[in-house]
Amino acid sequence: MLADTRSQAARLRILVIADSKITVPPKGYGGAERILGRICDGLMQRGHHVTLMGARGSKTYSRLIAYPWAGQHNVLWRGYAKLAFFTRAIPQIFGRYDAIIAGCRTDYLKPFLYAGIPLLYRFGNPIDASDVHKLTSHTRGPLSLVAVSEHQRQNFPEEQWTTIYNSVDVRRISFHAEPGRYLAFIGRLTANKGIDTAIRVAHSAGLPLKIAGNVSDEAGDLEFFKQQIEPYLRDTVEWIGEIGDDKKYEFLGKSLALLAPIRWDEPCANVVMEALACGTPIITTRKGSMPELVKNAVTGFLAASESELTRAVGRIHELSRDVCRREAEIRFSSEDMVEKYLDVVHALVARKTAVAGIPARNRDEQHSRPERSAPITTSQE
Repeated sequence: MLADTRSQAARLRILVIADSKITVPPKGYGGAERILGRICDGLMQRGHHVTLMGARGSKTYSRLIAYPWAGQHNVLWRGYAKLAFFTRAIPQIFGRYDAIIAGCRTDYLKPFLYAGIPLLYRFGNPIDASDVHKLTSHTRGPLSLVAVSEHQRQNFPEEQWTTIYNSVDVRRISFHAEPGRYLAFIGRLTANKGIDTAIRVAHSAGLPLKIAGNVSDEAGDLEFFKQQIEPYLRDTVEWIGEIGDDKKYEFLGKSLALLAPIRWDEPCANVVMEALACGTPIITTRKGSMPELVKNAVTGFLAASESELTRAVGRIHELSRDVCRREAEIRFSSEDMVEKYLDVVHALVARKTAVAGIPARNRDEQHSRPERSAPITTSQE
């Protein structure tokens, strides 16, 4: 059964706004875009009308509105990109949307905040207090802020916050009961992801390391790769490049363990959930959300030093791959994640209608009333 009965009470018109650097869903790297894609898919499966504002080439759900990426370009280009977004956004204010789910730049959302449309904002990265201020100080309608882990929102305990973990579509991932003989690393090849530590740990443990990921275009990352990573890509250390979902799960499932020696406060690592769904345990640090995602000595090991990471590799046989799979099914399923987002959306819509003074019976009739059919249009400019 695709949809929970909670989601079938009313068909909603929802606008999902993503950053436009990476397509939704992504072809390769793109954690936030992958999660927003699962949300859009889940909403569509439950009968809701989904318009996506995002990158050119993204999936068209009910409708796609593409806009250019501002990125690291010069001031003129950034100004053009923001103006282009606004020219596409302003008409949407009058598009009868019941709610907005956003994960884009917060300063782009002013037109929607001023319009009072119920808005759920998902923070996928470490939270900047200035972004919270932009949202809360400009909104004229119901607003809910979603964090992807308790650690991420620990300095923002306000009542308007909800924590919803990221997810994985467990049903589409094969379980691998028997591990291979290599350690796996997936992610950007950057210092904060700890790829250099992963290479040293694998070498100390006497095991091959296979690396899947991209060289980041952020400042300093190319130099880090050339100095700290590229010289060691030989013998038992193999870099296979960036991989998509079609190859990722086999790559993870056939590994002995996932090495994730992160050095930064990772808000919620999608690859941890993906590995667990394959039955693959995690060897990681205690940074960020990792203690929330990985149960120490049950679905992986949490280490405080490089030597502890190495010793954990030697203990990986103590863990059950069946338990890892069950953990993904119980705690990190996409079905459950979508329902939690819908719970927040329904609460926002209810607050909006209560303020407007619309009786609940009339509101339900309004949402369930058949809409006049209209052609699905796609803006790719």
